[in-house]
Amino acid sequence: MNKETIKTVNLNRSASMRAKVMLLTGYTDDQMNAMIFDIAVDYMKSMGMSEDWLTLWLREPLFWGWWKQQWTLIDEVFWYKYAGNQGREDVQKELRNRYEKLHTSIDKFPDEIVYEKIHSSYEVAGREIMHKITTKNENY
Repeated sequence: MNKETIKTVNLNRSASMRAKVMLLTGYTDDQMNAMIFDIAVDYMKSMGMSEDWLTLWLREPLFWGWWKQQWTLIDEVFWYKYAGNQGREDVQKELRNRYEKLHTSIDKFPDEIVYEKIHSSYEVAGREIMHKITTKNENY
């Protein structure tokens, strides 16, 4: 399978999950985009990142690729857990609360073994990003 095919599969998987989550929660595209961005910023701040570095990282496509992949993994958990509530507007507010809580607790999710495996695999990529950013922005 070539890279373009893998990229397409991942994009389709992400889009499919997003559509399913939107059915459950009633969120719009704009609301989803805002939440993804806002929680990413909060996540980076919780990692102790300064505003200057935060600005640089938020411009980095590799970060967003990783972030969207993690977001989709959590979306899948949410969908499989709450799919039975599709079409139930009476529980949408509670589903929104649970959805946001899952995403804001990304530090604790998934369990430690999976979390360590995910972050270990991105450690090399993180060093490469840091080198790239540092090289581009020598004044930081």
